[in-house]
Amino acid sequence: MACVAGCSITNGTSLQVNWREVNCHNKLRHPSLPVFHFSLACNHCEEAPCMKNCPALAYSRDEKTGAIIHHAEACIGCKYCTWACPYDAPKLNKSTKIVEKCNFCVDRISEGKRPACVEACPVGALEFGQKEITEEDYITPGFVNIGIKPSIQLIPLREEHTTPAIENLDAVEISSEKLESYLPKKESKVSLDKEWTLVLFTLAVAGLASWQAAHLFGKAEMSLIPFAIVSVLAIALTSLHIGKKLRMWRFILNLKGSWLSREIFSFSTFLGLTGLQIITENQMIGYVAMAFGIFSLISVDMVYKFLKRRDGLVLHSGMVTLTAVLLFAWLQEVSILVELIILAKGSLYVWRKIALKKIEIRYFPILSIVRIICLLLPYILLDLEMILPISLIIIFAGEIIDRSEFYHESDVITPENELRILNYKT
Repeated sequence: MACVAGCSITNGTSLQVNWREVNCHNKLRHPSLPVFHFSLACNHCEEAPCMKNCPALAYSRDEKTGAIIHHAEACIGCKYCTWACPYDAPKLNKSTKIVEKCNFCVDRISEGKRPACVEACPVGALEFGQKEITEEDYITPGFVNIGIKPSIQLIPLREEHTTPAIENLDAVEISSEKLESYLPKKESKVSLDKEWTLVLFTLAVAGLASWQAAHLFGKAEMSLIPFAIVSVLAIALTSLHIGKKLRMWRFILNLKGSWLSREIFSFSTFLGLTGLQIITENQMIGYVAMAFGIFSLISVDMVYKFLKRRDGLVLHSGMVTLTAVLLFAWLQEVSILVELIILAKGSLYVWRKIALKKIEIRYFPILSIVRIICLLLPYILLDLEMILPISLIIIFAGEIIDRSEFYHESDVITPENELRILNYKT
Protein backbone atom coordinates (compact mmCIF):
# COMPACT_ATOMS: atom_id res chain seq x y z
CA MET A 1 0.00 0.00 0.00
CA ALA A 2 3.03 2.33 -0.21
CA CYS A 3 1.87 3.54 -3.63
CA VAL A 4 -1.51 4.49 -2.15
CA ALA A 5 0.16 6.36 0.70
CA GLY A 6 2.59 8.13 -1.63
CA CYS A 7 -0.25 9.28 -3.89
CA SER A 8 -2.33 10.50 -0.97
CA ILE A 9 0.51 12.41 0.69
CA THR A 10 1.68 14.07 -2.53
CA ASN A 11 -1.76 15.08 -3.77
CA GLY A 12 -3.31 15.83 -0.38
CA THR A 13 -6.30 13.55 -0.86
CA SER A 14 -8.64 12.68 2.00
CA LEU A 15 -8.55 9.28 3.69
CA GLN A 16 -11.96 8.45 2.22
CA VAL A 17 -10.91 9.07 -1.40
CA ASN A 18 -7.83 7.22 -2.64
CA TRP A 19 -6.93 7.97 -6.23
CA ARG A 20 -4.88 4.76 -6.36
CA GLU A 21 -6.04 1.39 -5.04
CA VAL A 22 -4.44 -2.03 -4.68
CA ASN A 23 -6.80 -4.64 -6.12
CA CYS A 24 -6.61 -8.04 -4.43
CA HIS A 25 -7.68 -11.31 -6.01
CA ASN A 26 -7.79 -12.99 -2.61
CA LYS A 27 -8.76 -10.37 -0.06
CA LEU A 28 -9.15 -13.03 2.63
CA ARG A 29 -5.72 -14.60 1.91
CA HIS A 30 -7.49 -17.94 2.02
CA PRO A 31 -5.02 -20.80 1.40
CA SER A 32 -7.29 -22.52 -1.12
CA LEU A 33 -7.29 -19.48 -3.40
CA PRO A 34 -4.44 -17.89 -5.34
CA VAL A 35 -3.13 -14.58 -4.02
CA PHE A 36 -2.02 -11.74 -6.26
CA HIS A 37 -2.43 -7.99 -6.34
CA PHE A 38 -2.26 -5.23 -8.90
CA SER A 39 -2.23 -1.51 -8.28
CA LEU A 40 -4.49 0.71 -10.36
CA ALA A 41 -5.32 4.38 -10.64
CA CYS A 42 -6.41 6.27 -13.75
CA ASN A 43 -5.05 4.59 -16.88
CA HIS A 44 -5.38 7.78 -19.00
CA CYS A 45 -6.99 5.84 -21.85
CA GLU A 46 -6.70 6.86 -25.49
CA GLU A 47 -10.49 6.71 -25.76
CA ALA A 48 -11.22 7.78 -22.20
CA PRO A 49 -14.92 7.16 -21.43
CA CYS A 50 -14.86 9.66 -18.54
CA MET A 51 -13.88 12.50 -20.85
CA LYS A 52 -16.11 11.37 -23.71
CA ASN A 53 -19.26 10.99 -21.61
CA CYS A 54 -18.95 13.80 -19.06
CA PRO A 55 -21.95 16.09 -19.76
CA ALA A 56 -20.24 19.12 -18.19
CA LEU A 57 -16.94 18.91 -20.14
CA ALA A 58 -15.04 18.69 -16.85
CA TYR A 59 -12.22 16.61 -18.41
CA SER A 60 -9.44 17.47 -20.83
CA ARG A 61 -6.29 15.78 -22.13
CA ASP A 62 -2.87 17.28 -21.43
CA GLU A 63 -1.21 17.50 -24.84
CA LYS A 64 2.33 17.08 -23.52
CA THR A 65 1.83 14.00 -21.32
CA GLY A 66 -1.44 12.54 -22.63
CA ALA A 67 -2.88 12.65 -19.10
CA ILE A 68 -6.63 12.94 -18.61
CA ILE A 69 -7.13 15.93 -16.30
CA HIS A 70 -10.28 16.53 -14.25
CA HIS A 71 -11.28 20.15 -13.66
CA ALA A 72 -13.02 20.49 -10.30
CA GLU A 73 -14.37 23.95 -11.08
CA ALA A 74 -16.38 22.54 -14.02
CA CYS A 75 -17.64 19.35 -12.32
CA ILE A 76 -21.35 19.19 -11.42
CA GLY A 77 -21.06 16.01 -9.33
CA CYS A 78 -23.47 13.95 -11.43
CA LYS A 79 -21.25 10.84 -10.99
CA TYR A 80 -21.81 9.73 -14.58
CA CYS A 81 -18.06 9.41 -15.20
CA THR A 82 -17.84 7.00 -12.25
CA TRP A 83 -20.27 4.76 -14.14
CA ALA A 84 -18.43 5.12 -17.45
CA CYS A 85 -14.93 4.27 -16.19
CA PRO A 86 -14.33 0.49 -15.85
CA TYR A 87 -11.24 1.08 -13.68
CA ASP A 88 -13.00 2.95 -10.85
CA ALA A 89 -10.66 5.91 -11.37
CA PRO A 90 -13.02 8.89 -10.94
CA LYS A 91 -14.28 8.95 -7.36
CA LEU A 92 -16.94 11.12 -5.75
CA ASN A 93 -15.75 13.11 -2.78
CA LYS A 94 -18.82 13.23 -0.55
CA SER A 95 -17.54 16.24 1.37
CA THR A 96 -17.03 18.43 -1.71
CA LYS A 97 -19.81 16.75 -3.76
CA ILE A 98 -17.63 16.63 -6.85
CA VAL A 99 -15.51 13.98 -8.53
CA GLU A 100 -11.72 13.77 -8.34
CA LYS A 101 -9.14 11.42 -9.84
CA CYS A 102 -5.46 10.72 -10.54
CA ASN A 103 -3.82 13.54 -12.51
CA PHE A 104 -0.76 11.46 -13.54
CA CYS A 105 1.35 13.75 -11.32
CA VAL A 106 1.64 16.09 -14.30
CA ASP A 107 3.50 18.67 -12.24
CA ARG A 108 6.15 16.11 -11.21
CA ILE A 109 6.47 14.67 -14.72
CA SER A 110 6.91 18.18 -16.14
CA GLU A 111 9.87 18.64 -13.78
CA GLY A 112 11.47 15.37 -14.89
CA LYS A 113 10.37 13.45 -11.78
CA ARG A 114 8.52 10.16 -11.59
CA PRO A 115 4.87 9.95 -10.41
CA ALA A 116 4.45 9.77 -6.62
CA CYS A 117 3.14 6.18 -6.68
CA VAL A 118 6.17 4.98 -8.66
CA GLU A 119 8.53 6.85 -6.37
CA ALA A 120 6.94 5.38 -3.24
CA CYS A 121 6.82 1.71 -4.33
CA PRO A 122 9.61 -0.13 -2.43
CA VAL A 123 9.61 -3.28 -4.60
CA GLY A 124 9.63 -1.86 -8.12
CA ALA A 125 6.12 -3.07 -8.95
CA LEU A 126 5.37 0.25 -10.68
CA GLU A 127 7.37 1.99 -13.36
CA PHE A 128 6.85 4.96 -15.65
CA GLY A 129 7.93 5.56 -19.23
CA GLN A 130 6.89 5.43 -22.88
CA LYS A 131 6.11 2.15 -24.62
CA GLU A 132 3.86 0.85 -27.38
CA ILE A 133 0.97 -1.00 -25.70
CA THR A 134 -0.66 -4.06 -27.30
CA GLU A 135 -3.71 -6.15 -26.45
CA GLU A 136 -1.45 -8.80 -24.89
CA ASP A 137 -0.42 -6.29 -22.21
CA TYR A 138 -3.93 -6.43 -20.73
CA ILE A 139 -4.20 -10.19 -20.24
CA THR A 140 -4.29 -10.22 -16.45
CA PRO A 141 -7.04 -11.83 -14.34
CA GLY A 142 -9.46 -9.21 -13.07
CA PHE A 143 -8.30 -6.44 -15.42
CA VAL A 144 -11.11 -4.98 -17.53
CA ASN A 145 -10.46 -4.63 -21.25
CA ILE A 146 -13.35 -3.08 -23.18
CA GLY A 147 -11.34 -1.60 -26.05
CA ILE A 148 -10.71 1.92 -24.70
CA LYS A 149 -6.90 1.55 -24.97
CA PRO A 150 -5.68 2.19 -21.42
CA SER A 151 -2.11 3.51 -21.21
CA ILE A 152 -0.83 0.75 -18.96
CA GLN A 153 1.16 -2.45 -19.33
CA LEU A 154 0.48 -5.25 -16.87
CA ILE A 155 3.42 -7.64 -16.62
CA PRO A 156 2.38 -11.13 -15.42
CA LEU A 157 4.36 -13.25 -12.98
CA ARG A 158 7.61 -14.52 -14.42
CA GLU A 159 7.72 -18.24 -15.12
CA GLU A 160 10.35 -18.92 -12.48
CA HIS A 161 8.08 -17.34 -9.87
CA THR A 162 5.17 -19.64 -10.63
CA THR A 163 7.05 -22.84 -9.74
CA PRO A 164 7.50 -24.82 -7.65
CA ALA A 165 3.83 -24.74 -6.67
CA ILE A 166 3.20 -24.85 -2.95
CA GLU A 167 -0.07 -26.54 -2.14
CA ASN A 168 -1.77 -26.51 1.21
CA LEU A 169 -3.39 -29.95 1.22
CA ASP A 170 -4.83 -29.38 4.70
CA ALA A 171 -6.73 -26.25 3.72
CA VAL A 172 -10.46 -26.35 4.34
CA GLU A 173 -12.49 -25.96 1.18
CA ILE A 174 -14.59 -22.83 1.02
CA SER A 175 -17.71 -22.36 -1.06
CA SER A 176 -18.30 -19.25 -3.15
CA GLU A 177 -21.37 -18.42 -1.03
CA LYS A 178 -19.34 -18.48 2.19
CA LEU A 179 -16.53 -16.54 0.55
CA GLU A 180 -18.91 -13.73 -0.40
CA SER A 181 -20.30 -13.59 3.14
CA TYR A 182 -16.78 -13.30 4.58
CA LEU A 183 -15.71 -10.48 2.27
CA PRO A 184 -16.31 -6.85 3.24
CA LYS A 185 -19.71 -5.72 2.02
CA LYS A 186 -19.29 -4.17 -1.40
CA GLU A 187 -20.87 -0.76 -1.85
CA SER A 188 -22.48 -0.72 -5.26
CA LYS A 189 -22.28 2.46 -7.31
CA VAL A 190 -25.80 1.78 -8.56
CA SER A 191 -28.44 0.90 -5.99
CA LEU A 192 -32.10 1.65 -5.48
CA ASP A 193 -31.56 3.64 -2.28
CA LYS A 194 -29.34 6.02 -4.27
CA GLU A 195 -31.32 6.08 -7.50
CA TRP A 196 -34.96 6.29 -6.35
CA THR A 197 -35.12 9.86 -7.68
CA LEU A 198 -34.06 8.55 -11.10
CA VAL A 199 -36.82 5.92 -10.95
CA LEU A 200 -39.41 8.68 -10.63
CA PHE A 201 -37.66 11.01 -13.08
CA THR A 202 -37.40 8.44 -15.87
CA LEU A 203 -41.05 7.47 -15.44
CA ALA A 204 -41.97 11.17 -15.49
CA VAL A 205 -40.18 11.50 -18.84
CA ALA A 206 -42.15 8.53 -20.20
CA GLY A 207 -45.43 9.88 -18.83
CA LEU A 208 -44.98 13.42 -20.15
CA ALA A 209 -43.85 12.26 -23.60
CA SER A 210 -46.80 9.87 -23.99
CA TRP A 211 -49.22 12.50 -22.63
CA GLN A 212 -48.02 15.12 -25.11
CA ALA A 213 -48.23 12.72 -28.06
CA ALA A 214 -51.74 11.61 -27.12
CA HIS A 215 -52.81 15.25 -26.75
CA LEU A 216 -51.31 16.08 -30.14
CA PHE A 217 -53.44 13.36 -31.75
CA GLY A 218 -56.55 14.58 -29.96
CA LYS A 219 -57.08 11.75 -27.49
CA ALA A 220 -56.00 13.40 -24.21
CA GLU A 221 -56.64 16.77 -22.60
CA MET A 222 -53.58 18.76 -21.56
CA SER A 223 -53.63 22.13 -19.81
CA LEU A 224 -50.63 24.27 -19.03
CA ILE A 225 -50.73 24.26 -15.21
CA PRO A 226 -50.83 20.45 -14.64
CA PHE A 227 -48.16 19.97 -17.31
CA ALA A 228 -45.98 22.67 -15.73
CA ILE A 229 -46.34 21.14 -12.25
CA VAL A 230 -45.28 17.67 -13.42
CA SER A 231 -42.42 19.19 -15.45
CA VAL A 232 -41.07 21.17 -12.48
CA LEU A 233 -41.26 18.06 -10.28
CA ALA A 234 -39.34 16.06 -12.91
CA ILE A 235 -36.59 18.69 -13.08
CA ALA A 236 -36.44 18.84 -9.28
CA LEU A 237 -36.03 15.05 -9.13
CA THR A 238 -33.06 15.02 -11.48
CA SER A 239 -31.44 17.95 -9.64
CA LEU A 240 -31.39 15.87 -6.45
CA HIS A 241 -28.97 13.50 -8.15
CA ILE A 242 -26.20 16.05 -8.73
CA GLY A 243 -23.76 17.54 -6.26
CA LYS A 244 -23.47 21.12 -7.54
CA LYS A 245 -26.98 22.30 -8.37
CA LEU A 246 -25.94 25.84 -9.30
CA ARG A 247 -23.87 24.36 -12.14
CA MET A 248 -26.80 22.46 -13.67
CA TRP A 249 -26.56 24.57 -16.81
CA ARG A 250 -23.34 22.69 -17.66
CA PHE A 251 -25.41 19.54 -18.17
CA ILE A 252 -25.89 20.32 -21.87
CA LEU A 253 -22.31 21.21 -22.86
CA ASN A 254 -21.33 17.84 -24.32
CA LEU A 255 -24.07 17.04 -26.83
CA LYS A 256 -21.42 15.61 -29.16
CA GLY A 257 -20.31 12.76 -26.90
CA SER A 258 -22.57 12.34 -23.86
CA TRP A 259 -25.98 10.67 -23.86
CA LEU A 260 -26.63 12.36 -20.51
CA SER A 261 -26.20 15.78 -22.16
CA ARG A 262 -28.51 14.70 -24.97
CA GLU A 263 -31.08 13.46 -22.48
CA ILE A 264 -31.19 16.72 -20.52
CA PHE A 265 -31.12 18.92 -23.63
CA SER A 266 -33.80 17.02 -25.53
CA PHE A 267 -36.07 16.73 -22.49
CA SER A 268 -35.70 20.44 -21.63
CA THR A 269 -36.42 21.38 -25.24
CA PHE A 270 -39.42 19.04 -25.24
CA LEU A 271 -40.82 20.72 -22.12
CA GLY A 272 -40.36 24.22 -23.55
CA LEU A 273 -41.90 23.40 -26.93
CA THR A 274 -44.81 21.53 -25.37
CA GLY A 275 -45.59 24.51 -23.17
CA LEU A 276 -45.50 26.70 -26.27
CA GLN A 277 -47.74 24.22 -28.09
CA ILE A 278 -50.34 24.37 -25.32
CA ILE A 279 -50.33 28.18 -25.28
CA THR A 280 -50.42 28.71 -29.07
CA GLU A 281 -52.31 25.51 -30.01
CA ASN A 282 -49.91 25.21 -32.95
CA GLN A 283 -49.77 21.67 -34.35
CA MET A 284 -46.38 22.11 -36.02
CA ILE A 285 -44.77 23.10 -32.72
CA GLY A 286 -46.41 20.02 -31.23
CA TYR A 287 -44.85 17.71 -33.81
CA VAL A 288 -41.40 19.20 -33.20
CA ALA A 289 -41.94 18.80 -29.45
CA MET A 290 -42.95 15.16 -29.96
CA ALA A 291 -39.73 14.52 -31.93
CA PHE A 292 -37.67 15.88 -29.03
CA GLY A 293 -39.79 13.80 -26.63
CA ILE A 294 -39.04 10.62 -28.56
CA PHE A 295 -35.33 11.44 -28.64
CA SER A 296 -35.34 12.11 -24.90
CA LEU A 297 -36.81 8.62 -24.32
CA ILE A 298 -34.08 7.04 -26.45
CA SER A 299 -31.45 9.10 -24.63
CA VAL A 300 -32.70 7.97 -21.21
CA ASP A 301 -32.26 4.32 -22.17
CA MET A 302 -28.85 4.99 -23.76
CA VAL A 303 -27.57 6.72 -20.59
CA TYR A 304 -27.49 3.30 -18.90
CA LYS A 305 -25.41 1.55 -21.56
CA PHE A 306 -22.49 1.25 -19.11
CA LEU A 307 -24.41 -0.73 -16.53
CA LYS A 308 -23.75 -4.42 -16.12
CA ARG A 309 -26.93 -6.37 -15.53
CA ARG A 310 -26.93 -9.37 -13.23
CA ASP A 311 -29.24 -11.32 -15.53
CA GLY A 312 -26.88 -10.77 -18.46
CA LEU A 313 -29.75 -9.84 -20.81
CA VAL A 314 -29.66 -7.01 -23.34
CA LEU A 315 -33.26 -5.80 -23.12
CA HIS A 316 -35.15 -4.90 -19.97
CA SER A 317 -38.91 -4.77 -19.46
CA GLY A 318 -38.51 -1.50 -17.54
CA MET A 319 -37.01 0.46 -20.48
CA VAL A 320 -38.64 3.89 -20.55
CA THR A 321 -39.20 3.72 -24.30
CA LEU A 322 -41.44 0.66 -23.84
CA THR A 323 -43.19 2.32 -20.91
CA ALA A 324 -43.93 5.44 -22.97
CA VAL A 325 -45.32 3.39 -25.85
CA LEU A 326 -47.56 1.47 -23.43
CA LEU A 327 -48.92 4.68 -21.86
CA PHE A 328 -49.45 6.25 -25.30
CA ALA A 329 -51.32 3.16 -26.50
CA TRP A 330 -53.62 3.33 -23.46
CA LEU A 331 -54.31 7.03 -23.90
CA GLN A 332 -54.93 6.54 -27.63
CA GLU A 333 -57.05 3.43 -26.91
CA VAL A 334 -55.19 1.42 -29.56
CA SER A 335 -55.99 -2.07 -28.26
CA ILE A 336 -53.68 -3.98 -30.63
CA LEU A 337 -50.68 -1.85 -29.60
CA VAL A 338 -51.61 -2.27 -25.93
CA GLU A 339 -51.69 -6.05 -26.40
CA LEU A 340 -48.32 -6.12 -28.18
CA ILE A 341 -46.55 -4.00 -25.56
CA ILE A 342 -48.08 -5.98 -22.69
CA LEU A 343 -46.89 -9.18 -24.37
CA ALA A 344 -43.39 -7.75 -24.93
CA LYS A 345 -43.05 -6.36 -21.41
CA GLY A 346 -44.49 -9.49 -19.79
CA SER A 347 -42.22 -11.81 -21.80
CA LEU A 348 -39.09 -9.77 -21.00
CA TYR A 349 -40.04 -9.63 -17.33
CA VAL A 350 -40.62 -13.38 -16.98
CA TRP A 351 -37.48 -14.13 -19.01
CA ARG A 352 -35.44 -11.94 -16.66
CA LYS A 353 -36.83 -13.58 -13.53
CA ILE A 354 -36.05 -17.04 -14.90
CA ALA A 355 -32.48 -15.91 -15.67
CA LEU A 356 -32.04 -14.56 -12.13
CA LYS A 357 -33.42 -17.73 -10.58
CA LYS A 358 -31.02 -19.89 -12.61
CA ILE A 359 -27.99 -18.04 -11.27
CA GLU A 360 -29.44 -18.06 -7.75
CA ILE A 361 -29.91 -14.31 -7.40
CA ARG A 362 -32.83 -13.03 -5.34
CA TYR A 363 -35.73 -12.29 -7.66
CA PHE A 364 -38.60 -11.26 -5.28
CA PRO A 365 -41.35 -13.71 -6.39
CA ILE A 366 -44.22 -12.01 -4.50
CA LEU A 367 -43.31 -8.59 -5.87
CA SER A 368 -43.02 -10.16 -9.30
CA ILE A 369 -46.58 -11.47 -9.08
CA VAL A 370 -47.79 -7.98 -8.14
CA ARG A 371 -45.93 -6.53 -11.12
CA ILE A 372 -47.53 -9.05 -13.53
CA ILE A 373 -50.97 -8.28 -12.09
CA CYS A 374 -50.37 -4.56 -12.62
CA LEU A 375 -49.54 -5.34 -16.24
CA LEU A 376 -52.55 -7.58 -16.94
CA LEU A 377 -55.31 -6.17 -14.71
CA PRO A 378 -55.90 -2.92 -16.66
CA TYR A 379 -56.30 -4.93 -19.86
CA ILE A 380 -58.74 -7.33 -18.20
CA LEU A 381 -60.83 -4.34 -17.01
CA LEU A 382 -60.59 -2.60 -20.39
CA ASP A 383 -64.32 -2.82 -21.20
CA LEU A 384 -65.49 -1.17 -17.96
CA GLU A 385 -66.49 2.49 -18.14
CA MET A 386 -64.37 5.20 -16.45
CA ILE A 387 -61.54 2.72 -16.10
CA LEU A 388 -58.79 4.80 -17.80
CA PRO A 389 -57.66 6.81 -14.73
CA ILE A 390 -57.64 3.69 -12.56
CA SER A 391 -55.83 1.74 -15.27
CA LEU A 392 -53.10 4.38 -15.54
CA ILE A 393 -52.57 4.33 -11.76
CA ILE A 394 -52.24 0.53 -11.83
CA ILE A 395 -49.90 0.69 -14.83
CA PHE A 396 -47.67 3.29 -13.13
CA ALA A 397 -47.54 1.18 -9.97
CA GLY A 398 -46.28 -1.78 -12.02
CA GLU A 399 -43.77 0.39 -13.88
CA ILE A 400 -42.38 1.72 -10.60
CA ILE A 401 -41.74 -1.87 -9.48
CA ASP A 402 -40.11 -2.77 -12.80
CA ARG A 403 -37.97 0.35 -12.96
CA SER A 404 -36.90 -0.04 -9.34
CA GLU A 405 -35.77 -3.61 -10.07
CA PHE A 406 -33.75 -2.28 -13.01
CA TYR A 407 -31.55 -0.25 -10.65
CA HIS A 408 -31.49 -2.98 -8.02
CA GLU A 409 -30.25 -5.56 -10.55
CA SER A 410 -27.61 -3.33 -12.19
CA ASP A 411 -24.04 -2.36 -11.36
CA VAL A 412 -21.04 -0.86 -13.10
CA ILE A 413 -17.92 -2.67 -14.28
CA THR A 414 -14.99 -2.28 -11.87
CA PRO A 415 -11.80 -4.26 -11.16
CA GLU A 416 -13.22 -5.26 -7.77
CA ASN A 417 -16.37 -6.69 -9.37
CA GLU A 418 -14.32 -8.56 -11.95
CA LEU A 419 -12.12 -10.07 -9.21
CA ARG A 420 -15.18 -11.20 -7.25
CA ILE A 421 -16.47 -12.96 -10.35
CA LEU A 422 -13.03 -14.55 -10.75
CA ASN A 423 -13.23 -15.82 -7.16
CA TYR A 424 -16.39 -17.72 -8.01
CA LYS A 425 -14.76 -19.29 -11.05
CA THR A 426 -11.57 -20.28 -9.20
